[in-house]
Amino acid sequence: MQKRHTLGPSKGRLAAYLNITHNKIMRIETIIRQAKPGDENNLIKMFRVLYQESDFLLMESDEFDLTAEKQARLIEEYTGSNLQVLFVAENSGTIVGFLGGTGGNANRNRHTIHIAMGVLEKHQGKGIGRQLLLAFIDWAISNQFNRIELTVIESNTKAKALYESMEFEIEGLKRNALKVNGNYINEHYMAKLI
Repeated sequence: MQKRHTLGPSKGRLAAYLNITHNKIMRIETIIRQAKPGDENNLIKMFRVLYQESDFLLMESDEFDLTAEKQARLIEEYTGSNLQVLFVAENSGTIVGFLGGTGGNANRNRHTIHIAMGVLEKHQGKGIGRQLLLAFIDWAISNQFNRIELTVIESNTKAKALYESMEFEIEGLKRNALKVNGNYINEHYMAKLI
């Protein structure tokens, strides 16, 4: 059975509150879970917005061409795998963030998994990234991974601060790793041993 991470104030985690008419408050919980068949359209919508909002991701918005059919196949490949996983953050039925991990495919690097993640701008600063990482780390430990790797753009100070707070360490600098808006930028190589 798939582990669901529900974030709510009773657990000291995350909850968003909306002021509805007549001062009534409604709590909206963000659910962290693995992607499942049927998520493909919501994932595509989230990725399209994410690539338009952010200069911190690998692709530019016009390069994103993943179809719902391809995304559905990827979700199928990830489902039940112990070498790759895709977590989503869902808020009121809408996917607002993701964390994907792909493990090594050779005996010598099978203990290592590389991750990428993103959270929609209007949902940042609410602990969703931290909860995605916590859920992922639980999964990685249960699947015998020992090392989590990622790259982060040098100027992405919020993401670097999150990773450092989760005990990721900078292991190196990739100079001129990406070209964003006509400028070469550096990436930090970061890792965490678990």
